[in-house]
Amino acid sequence: MENDDRTRIIPDKTQGSGPPPIPGFSDDRTRMISRPVSPYGEETRRTGSVPASVPASSDKTVILGPTTRRSSSAAPLQTAAANSPKDNMSDPVVGWLAIVSGPGAGGFARLGYGMNSIGRSADQRCQLDFGDEKISRQSHASISYDPRGRKFYLQHGGGQNLSYLADAPVLQPTELLGGEFITLGDTTLRFVRLCGADFDYQDDQQAQS
Repeated sequence: MENDDRTRIIPDKTQGSGPPPIPGFSDDRTRMISRPVSPYGEETRRTGSVPASVPASSDKTVILGPTTRRSSSAAPLQTAAANSPKDNMSDPVVGWLAIVSGPGAGGFARLGYGMNSIGRSADQRCQLDFGDEKISRQSHASISYDPRGRKFYLQHGGGQNLSYLADAPVLQPTELLGGEFITLGDTTLRFVRLCGADFDYQDDQQAQS
């Protein structure tokens, strides 16, 4: 039979024995692969690549150990670290806008102290960019939280596109008590209050002083 110089994988005869796989690593067991590399070259052992001095026709067999694979949980861990409570206290959340219908249904946007401009643009504090082109890029509407009065207000953003509280257009600042439905374009949001008369972060600060 002619010399077959293609890579061949020899089935693992020991599968089913040994310790269970380690989370975050592939389950590839030690195997023998025929490939054109020299098992004795320092460059091969150090880099895993074939030195230029090795002929392409070399057909020696080398033993390769298990390969490692980056755990898919690395990205969520980095995200969690970036959103740690210590970092968030520089701009604490005081409420949310939950998207209950429209292209972005199931998502949400956070609200902070002071004015929260709502729009599709990345420079909006409350960005709603999920495919509803009827939402203005900038200042479609705004929700403000007054920490002194501990009240929320919804108001028109000043552009051509209207915002609706229930079925009524918002033409002047209107107080929000919690649980209201707000419509922007084809999107319906529900206002969820956190801070207010019964709670504010300043309560804890005053208790500690």
